[in-house]
Amino acid sequence: MFVVETLAPLILLIALGAGLAHIKFLGRSFIDDLNKLAFWVVLPALLFSTASEASVPGDVALRLFLLLVLATLLITGLAWVICVLLRVPREGWGTLLQAAFRGNLAYIGLPVLAYSLGSDRDSFASAVIVLVLLTVVYNILAVWVLRGGNSAGPGMKRMLGSILTNPLLISGLLGLGVSSLGLSLPGFVDRALDSLGGAAVPLAVLCIGGSLTLTPLRGRRSWILAAALLKVVALPILVFGLARGFGLNPTESRIVLVLSACPTAAASYVMVRQMGGDEALATGAIALSTVLSALSLAGALAVTV
Repeated sequence: MFVVETLAPLILLIALGAGLAHIKFLGRSFIDDLNKLAFWVVLPALLFSTASEASVPGDVALRLFLLLVLATLLITGLAWVICVLLRVPREGWGTLLQAAFRGNLAYIGLPVLAYSLGSDRDSFASAVIVLVLLTVVYNILAVWVLRGGNSAGPGMKRMLGSILTNPLLISGLLGLGVSSLGLSLPGFVDRALDSLGGAAVPLAVLCIGGSLTLTPLRGRRSWILAAALLKVVALPILVFGLARGFGLNPTESRIVLVLSACPTAAASYVMVRQMGGDEALATGAIALSTVLSALSLAGALAVTV
């Protein structure tokens, strides 16, 4: 019942967004604007307010972060083996590798954790810290794999600039700074941030639904299927084993499992397009993994009740 109560509202919102986009009530330009509003305003407000208000032991967040970094590196290695076995062309390797590890943490992971953790603000704050740090790792590793392991070359400065100006990263780090310094925000600012943060979950999930309708499933089906299964099946199983080995409690396990069970991030397509990867593989992996993630997220919640 817990799994249904957590995921059902999110699935209904995704379906609503997809339905509204399908009947053209939400056009592509409007969905793009909603995505910008979510990415630049409401999600940063949620991350900042959560990180700034909760008192979180740093070692807990660090342990969860290190576990997910280890899992990310392992799944990237496994994806490399799959590329060889499926004879993926060299220009598509980076795309498949990125699709296998880069999860949609802000638009999917954050809403699921917000619903499943409820009033446990300290645990949610731990998740926010992990999300912020993992975003940095994802961006750096994505640049590296898409360049075929070569960190040099034109455009690298622009990529690093996009990482450092990421509003989710900045808002999370600012929130952590406010918390660590023991500062408190004026009441009216705090209430404004809470109001914006409250809109983050439904708005982000509606965006996912609308974007899913506009994302075509095209390209080599076996490569797309491999990328999606690596992301929403192999990675969560790997993280589950690591969580047992690290001795995580049920709440900590839920955080890492939910974050690992998220579908491939829509941002991966943007980077693939900028760096000359396989766009068809990227869009297909995003679409298929988003559909399959309902099962992987249900499993992540079920084993951590």
